[in-house]
Amino acid sequence: MKKVTRLVALLLIVLFAFTACGGEESSSSSSSEGDGVDLKLGMIATIFGTQSFNDDIRDGVEAVSEKYGFDNICLEVPDIADAGNSLRTLISQGVNFVVIGSAEYADAMVEVANEYPEVKFLYLNEASGMPANVMTTTYAEQEGAFLIGALAGLLTKTDNVGSVAAVSGDIVQERFNWGFKAGAEYVNPDITVQSAFTNSYSDINKGQEVANAMYSRGADIVSTFAGACNVGVFNAAKSAGEGKYCFGAAKGQFDQMPDKIVASLVKPVDQTILAIVSDYVDNGNFDTSSPMTLGLANDGVIVRYTDMNDDLLAMITPEIQAQLDEISAAIISGEIVPPQVEADYNANFAK
Repeated sequence: MKKVTRLVALLLIVLFAFTACGGEESSSSSSSEGDGVDLKLGMIATIFGTQSFNDDIRDGVEAVSEKYGFDNICLEVPDIADAGNSLRTLISQGVNFVVIGSAEYADAMVEVANEYPEVKFLYLNEASGMPANVMTTTYAEQEGAFLIGALAGLLTKTDNVGSVAAVSGDIVQERFNWGFKAGAEYVNPDITVQSAFTNSYSDINKGQEVANAMYSRGADIVSTFAGACNVGVFNAAKSAGEGKYCFGAAKGQFDQMPDKIVASLVKPVDQTILAIVSDYVDNGNFDTSSPMTLGLANDGVIVRYTDMNDDLLAMITPEIQAQLDEISAAIISGEIVPPQVEADYNANFAK
């Protein structure tokens, strides 16, 4: 559960000094590195400013810009139907390296990637049959979800917890949903795990509505992995009152609700982006043949504890930490294989 991933340890040789990016072009002074490569980075996202996965991606884009002196443009595109034209707009403005984080944009990305084979696309999601200029990554979200589910199962006082995911059918969201459920039940066979999808990555009110229902049905911990909907879950935890807690995502989100968020399932995607682009700029590597896999073994997913509330941190006793360490080691060794989809759960973990 280290805070800095081994994946990028050898590449992070500069101090980050993030620059502005949020729909406007940003640039920084030139670096001696990457002199032979001229990149202009771009990304699209449904919303910025909620400390969700989108903001982490933007941080990664900005980190690349700071390191190499590249310009970047980051656009909010809340209407998925506008994604294709928004990508074309970026390219018309000189963007030649595009980062895509949401599966909602996948169809538009494929269409535009085929139109512009000289432009490189980094798709932070697992996919097959992609154009030759699209590099994909796959995160073992189910591994981190199993671990944080186990934490919920060990912390609950009511033997009732919840998980809020975004869009049903999105493999990333399915991994979280089933991994969390299996992890909670692995350590607490008597537990009730409530699961729900918001069917949105950005509807804060829907996140709150779903979590409110879970708390009202007895959950004392609700974990969320649903983009901007997470904020709604945090609001629901606050409304639920004493003894009700939640888990976050992204970089931790602890400052969103310091008295409620105990832990978070984190994918350090900003560091992943910096590592991938640095490898391309410095070494010419951009492997589109198969997804880059990131999990517990290489700290591609981690569970991070609050650093803003000592009382909440004290809930994670040495005994609980020891159990989590054992589970983590068993996942890394392959002794435990967390489920990715419902069929995996039914075959190996269903009660």
